[in-house]
Amino acid sequence: MNIFDEKQPTLLCAIMGYNKSDKGSIDITKSHHNYTTYYYSIFKDLKDKELRIFELGLGTNNIYLPSNMGIEGRPGASLYGWRDFFINSKIYGADIDKEILFNENRIETFFCDQTDPEIIKDMWLKPSLKEDFDIIIEDGLHTFDANICFFENSIHKLKVNGYYIIEDIVNPEIPLFINKLTQYINENKYPGLKFNLLTIPSQVNNYDNTLLIVHRYA
Repeated sequence: MNIFDEKQPTLLCAIMGYNKSDKGSIDITKSHHNYTTYYYSIFKDLKDKELRIFELGLGTNNIYLPSNMGIEGRPGASLYGWRDFFINSKIYGADIDKEILFNENRIETFFCDQTDPEIIKDMWLKPSLKEDFDIIIEDGLHTFDANICFFENSIHKLKVNGYYIIEDIVNPEIPLFINKLTQYINENKYPGLKFNLLTIPSQVNNYDNTLLIVHRYA
């Protein structure tokens, strides 16, 4: 169990806030999400390593797409934040909105519809994505079915000692995740994985501030 203080800002809080990501900010007690307090506790000793990091969901500002960031959102904000924090790592991302895909120094992005297993499979066959990942963050379409679809078609891409994290789980869907994780465990479907549903206390967000953290220990 990692010890962290959700009321204490970290270097990662400042970096994500500067890049206009909603994962956290220096004013952490007023941030919509405070994930960066937890993330810093598990990632701080990895920040200088050469890692492969993937995040689904670039943060579209197309208000006609579900799970958008609003018209003022900055597409790619979290990818820029990961690049600034993990100074020697390669950052990859994907989104269903083709209009916001981009490539920059140490960042490469791809199209993905996380509700379509065939499209997910085709994405992982891209040359840049064939090698497995140290960290996979799922911040795409925030529905249980979409989360499970992407997880079941992507968890094989996670390296040993790696983390796969689903963000923004809404309170009404927490029981669905509990039932699914119980099923996985009873069926021994994913040996070598440890699952942890973590709801981080927040002064401003009591609806979708839960993470599913998956750690591959073997």
